[in-house]
Amino acid sequence: MPSEIDLLRSLDDEPRTPSTVDIQRAMTVGRRRRIRRTIGYAGAATVTALAVAGASFAGGLLTHAAPQVGTTGTPRAATTTAPPATPPTRCTLNRLPAPDNAPMALVSGADPSGRYIVGRSYPKAGGYQAVIWHDGKATKVMLPGDLEEALRDVNSTGTAVGWSYVGGSEETTGQVPYVYHNGKVSQLPGVRRGSASAINDAGAIVGDDDNGAALLWPSPTANPTRLPVPAGTSEAMARDIDEDGTIVGTVDNERPYVWLPDGTHRELALPDLDGKPAATARVFSVRNGWATGVATNGEGRKGDPALGGKAVAVRWNIRTGEVRVFDALSSAANGVNAHGWQVGTDQQGRAVLVADAVTVVLPDLHSHTPNGLSNIATTVSDDGRTVAGQSDDATGTIQAIVWRCQ
Repeated sequence: MPSEIDLLRSLDDEPRTPSTVDIQRAMTVGRRRRIRRTIGYAGAATVTALAVAGASFAGGLLTHAAPQVGTTGTPRAATTTAPPATPPTRCTLNRLPAPDNAPMALVSGADPSGRYIVGRSYPKAGGYQAVIWHDGKATKVMLPGDLEEALRDVNSTGTAVGWSYVGGSEETTGQVPYVYHNGKVSQLPGVRRGSASAINDAGAIVGDDDNGAALLWPSPTANPTRLPVPAGTSEAMARDIDEDGTIVGTVDNERPYVWLPDGTHRELALPDLDGKPAATARVFSVRNGWATGVATNGEGRKGDPALGGKAVAVRWNIRTGEVRVFDALSSAANGVNAHGWQVGTDQQGRAVLVADAVTVVLPDLHSHTPNGLSNIATTVSDDGRTVAGQSDDATGTIQAIVWRCQ
């Protein structure tokens, strides 16, 4: 039986071909490794640090300033610290309705307030259906394509981003990035194949393309800019964007990276594992200067045999440079809020909210099998009172869930 570490290595990041497993469940034990098609991807090894001359990143948008992109940065206050807050002590669970009474659904993202939630359902006839929930009401989002689709993130205005697989010939089939705004779906410009991972309230979107470049779309209608990377980088992935324009991601699938609003960029520090620096790390989420991800003692490194590997959840404070390991989470957090509180799955396979020293175990839809993976917390609101994810019902079927906490 494969271990969680085996799953983490084999299933990291979005596949470039449709998956045959439940994506969100796989993402809980790790982010899926990029699976590339072998046709139509030229130049992946030649990605270099490209920048827009005379521009810097500010507030999630490109603004004209002295050219700074292409330099490295040091820790600084990228965002303001949220006022102190008291974490919740208990939560109640409610199912989110699935369109057309679909038998199965899951959550993949939410806005900072928790009023907008995105995910997908699995219709009775089969296949996938992208869904957005607003104050608990479900709406189908009709993404093009007939192979697989998902919404990954949504902002406080209800603008959502994601991707779908568009079929055709061997050369044209692939993943395409989309934005959903005011009830309309549009393909993001400037990219034939790629993925959109996150959007902030300013409308800036991050993702990547087939050639291994991390991308920033300053707005849903603007062409993307390649984010600069260190010399020798083979591929980069941008995974999340903060409200001030700070972007986090990973280079070469093993080095956590941050692009700051002033145009500088740098690697994030590696934590210590068992008395020595971690060998690899990846970062997936950022909110108010708090970034979360996973560090390993070799897992995720290309060519590593994955024997005896160890993976731990990590949180970075981009403002101060502090890096901290969280044993209360298994592998990595699935979401983080403005206070640095995290949600995910603990070592016993339970959905949890981790607010530094406080861990709140979230209730199950049905009785939980010890060490089984049936309850997954995916998103957390800034006030910590709304958590969303998925839970198995009595038949073992995945249901989209929202927890209300107090």
